[in-house]
Order: sequence, then C-alpha cells, then structure tokens
Amino acid sequence: MKRLGYFFILLLCTLLFTSCGEDGEQGKNNYQIYYIDSDGAGLVSEEYQAKASRQDTVNIIRELFDQMKTGGKDGIYQIPVSPEVEISNFQIKENQLSVYFSAGYNAKTGIEEILSRAAIVKTLCQVEGIEHVEFYIEDQPLMIAGNAVGMMNADSFTTSLSETREAQSRQVALYFADASGKQLIEVSSDVTYDATEPLAKLLLEELIAGPDTMNLDTSVIHPSIPSGTKINSITIRDNICYVDLSNEFNEMLAEVSSDVTIYSIVNTLCELSNVNRVQFTIAGELQEQYGETKEFHTAFERNLNLIKGGN
Repeated sequence: MKRLGYFFILLLCTLLFTSCGEDGEQGKNNYQIYYIDSDGAGLVSEEYQAKASRQDTVNIIRELFDQMKTGGKDGIYQIPVSPEVEISNFQIKENQLSVYFSAGYNAKTGIEEILSRAAIVKTLCQVEGIEHVEFYIEDQPLMIAGNAVGMMNADSFTTSLSETREAQSRQVALYFADASGKQLIEVSSDVTYDATEPLAKLLLEELIAGPDTMNLDTSVIHPSIPSGTKINSITIRDNICYVDLSNEFNEMLAEVSSDVTIYSIVNTLCELSNVNRVQFTIAGELQEQYGETKEFHTAFERNLNLIKGGN
C-alpha cells in the first residue's frame, strides 16, 4: 500500500509540473490585438492566445489579421482591417514585414486611417522576429500627403488619441551648430504631435526653424540649416531615412561647415529607433558634393565626433 501511495503522489506531482510547464508555454504565445475604440478616438487592446506555434511566423500573422477583423471578444470595437479590404500578400525579409492591401484600403483617411495603421503595426510588431512593418497598396508603397510612409514600428505611433485629439509629447534630441560652426550641440526638447505627421518630418522641421523658435541661447547655439530650406519628402525604408530637400539647402551658411549642416540632420534623425542612416537628395537628384563634404550621394551614419563634449 505504501508503494501504491508513493506512486500516486509521484503521478500527481508529475501532472502538476507538466500543467505548469504547459501554462508557461501558452503564456509565451499571447498577443495584444489592437482595435480602434468604439468612439474612434484611440486604440484599445485585448489579449489573444494564438493557436499556431510562436515559431510559425506565417500562420501567427494570419491569425492576428483574422483576430483584428473580429472587433474584439464582444465585437464592440471598430476593426482596423475592413471586410472590403483584401490582404493579397505579405512578405517577410529579415526583420521586416511588407503587407500588400487591395485598393479598398484608400477608403480610410485622416485620423481613422492613422489609427487603423497604428493598430495593425502595433499588433504585428509583437510577432517574433518582426521589428518593422511596411504597407503597400496593390504594388505601390502607401502614400500619405504625397510622401511614402515607409517602414513603421510600434514607436511610430502614439498609444491613443483623446476625443479632443490632444497632442502627445515626447522628448527628443536635436543637433544645432555651436558658435564656431565646426561642432554640434545636442539640445533636448519636448515636441508635441498628434500622429498625423511622421515624427522624422517634425524633427527636421524643428531643425529648419532653428534655435530662435526654442528660446535657446543663440550666442551659444546657432542654426545649422540654411534658411528657407523646404522638405520635399521624407521616407523611412530598410532603416534608411530618405530626405529630399529643396534647392535652398545649397545656399550654405557661411559660418557653418558643411559637415555640421549634414550631421545636424543625420544625428537628429538617427535618434529614431527605425533609422540608422540618412540618404539625401536635392530637388529629387543625388548630388556628388555638398560644400567641402564629398560623396554626399551616399547614405550617412551618425557621427558622434562632431558633438561638442562627445567622443
């Protein structure tokens, strides 16, 4: 009888440990599915346990898309993937996911489109190995206000927008010229935005506006970009930020070196988690040289040596 008792105790312990192990594995396969709230003012999420193996990336993505079409457990939320929008294909390349939508996607505009896009990206970026998502409409990159949206990640969007569309705040680093014009000075700044404009474009606009608009000490911190420069387009793809500027950018500041002007932009944009290089064009054309800086047609990486007090 004693041996029988020990056997049942051992069996019970084995079942308990097995059960705990299964729960732990199941927990690893949980995802937050993002929807638009019933008021259309922000995002909400519900936990979902996927049926496919976490390593089965293709079927996990299909499951998550299917869940986004449900409106949540009670069906009370607005769905980010409309029934009339077909997902014709998706492709995975390294850590990037390209999703191909039918033309029906273009029916959504403004805040509704931004929230739909945010819900999709934030859901899909939870998939193991997926760090960035890019949208295509038919075979063309998604365009907003004439600019290709490019690669997005969960940080590309605010978590929600209030009913009054209150702007969100984020601390960023901007790089301006020092008094000598030969080095960069890092300036921390709180920028406000409502997700209707790419953050990369907003940062570049802050640089162009210059330190005067930020109430900084202009005897120490100087503008780094020629006045009147306009942003023709800005797109992020494969961790490269493609910046097309107007011809005014070539009207260089006499007191600022060309390297400082270039790297004020590069270092600022490379602060973004989805940017590690910047490629310039002027009026849509590659340019071999900018001032004394040669090979201006190549993509630039961050340069810490130009930062005052940096290494």
